[in-house]
Amino acid sequence: MKKRAWFFLATGLLLALVYAQLSRPQAEAFLQNPNGQAVLEVFQRIQQDYLQPLSREELNKVLEGAIGGMVGALKDPFTTYSPPQRASLRQEDLRGEFFGIGATLAPVNPDGTGAKVEGVMKGLPAQRAGIKAGDVILEVDGQDVTQLPLAEIVARIRGREGTKVTLTIKREGVPAPLKFELVREKVEIISVTQGMIGEVGYVGLETFANFKVEDQLRQAIQDLKQKGAKKLILDLRDNGGGLLDQGCAVASDFLKEGPIVYTRTRTLTRVYCEASGRPLWTGPMVVLVNGNTASASEIVAGALQDYGRAKVIGEKTFGKGVGQTPYTLANGGELTLVTFEWLTPRKRAINKEGLRPDLEVKDTRFSTPFSFQGAGVPAGAEVTVTVNGRTVRVKADQEGKFTYAEPQKSRPLPEERGQAVLDLETDAILKRALEELR
Repeated sequence: MKKRAWFFLATGLLLALVYAQLSRPQAEAFLQNPNGQAVLEVFQRIQQDYLQPLSREELNKVLEGAIGGMVGALKDPFTTYSPPQRASLRQEDLRGEFFGIGATLAPVNPDGTGAKVEGVMKGLPAQRAGIKAGDVILEVDGQDVTQLPLAEIVARIRGREGTKVTLTIKREGVPAPLKFELVREKVEIISVTQGMIGEVGYVGLETFANFKVEDQLRQAIQDLKQKGAKKLILDLRDNGGGLLDQGCAVASDFLKEGPIVYTRTRTLTRVYCEASGRPLWTGPMVVLVNGNTASASEIVAGALQDYGRAKVIGEKTFGKGVGQTPYTLANGGELTLVTFEWLTPRKRAINKEGLRPDLEVKDTRFSTPFSFQGAGVPAGAEVTVTVNGRTVRVKADQEGKFTYAEPQKSRPLPEERGQAVLDLETDAILKRALEELR
C-alpha cells in the first residue's frame, strides 16, 4: 500500500511540474494524450521498479533521452537538442571568443569520439608548448578521453582564463605519451581570411556562426582597399551558415538597397531585413559557392544573384532554406527548432533545391578519395587491385574481407591567422573567377 501511495504522490508532483512549465490548455492536452500519460508512467516505473536503483545523474540522463527521442521523432536534420555542456560551448562560439589553448580539433573515430589536433594557432599556448598537427589527445587532466564525444573533450579543454589544463598526447613516431601543462588564454575565432591576386582582392568567409563575422569582413575589405584591390572575390565555399543577422549584415555590405531575405512562418511572410544603403564595397565582384555552401551563405549568394550584383560561380549549393529558433530549456540545454523558411529577394524558395550558379564549375581542390572493399577470398590472403594504372595491395581479415581507403590530405594552413591560402593550379573555381573579373 505504501508503494502505491508513493507512486501516486510522485505522479502528482510530476503533474504539478507539467502544469508549471506549460499553459493550462497545453498541460491538459498533454495529460489527456495517452502517450503523454505514458511518458510520466515510464519515468515513474523506471524510478521506482527498475532492478538497479538509479542515481540522480542517471535519472537525468533518462529524461534527456526522452527529450532526444521527441526531437528525433521529427526526423528533421535541422531541429536539434543540445545538452547543457554542449549548449554552453555553442554560446562561447557565438560570442566569437573563449578561453582555451588555441588548437583546432577533429574526431579520431568514425563515430565522432576522440580528438586529434588539426592545427595550432600562432602565438597561443598550444603552439608555444610544441603541440603539433596530428597529435592525438589521450587524457585531459588525467582523465581518459579517447572514447568521449569531441564536444565533451573540447569542453574539458576550455575553461576560465588563467587556469591550467594538462593534456596527455600520443605522437606518431614517439614511443611514450607526451604531457603538456598549458594555461588557458583568450582565443578569438577568426572566420574571415583574405589575400591578393594582382589587383583582385580575395575574402573567404568560413562561417556565419558568431557575432564577429561582419566586423572581421569589414576590416578585411578595408585592408584590401589599402593594398589596392580594384575587384573582389567573395568565397562562400564550405561555409555552412550560422546566424541570419550576420548573413543580412554581410549582404548589406555589397547592396545599395532592397530586401535581402524574406521569412515565411506558418502564418506570415515578411521582409526580414533590407540593405542599409551604406555598402562597403561597390566595385566589381564575384561569389564562389559549392555543395557545402548552406543557410546564411545561400542568403548572401542568393541576394547578390537576384539583384545582379555579382555572378555566382561554382557548384549548386546545399539547399538549406529553413531557419531555426533557439530555446534555452529549464535544464540549461538548448532546443534548436525549425520555425521558418527563408526566401531570396525574388521570393525563391531554395530548401532542398539549392542555388544554381551563373557559371557552373566543379570544385577541384580535393581529389576523389581512392577506396575499395570486398569479400570472399581466403583468410589472410593478399589482394591486389589495379585501377587506372594504380596498384594497391591489402591483406584480407579472418573472414576473407578486405578494405582500403586512401588517407586524405589536410588542407594547407596559413602561416598567419586570417591569411588565405590560394592555389590557382588546383582550384578551378578560383581560376574561373579571376578570368571572369579580368
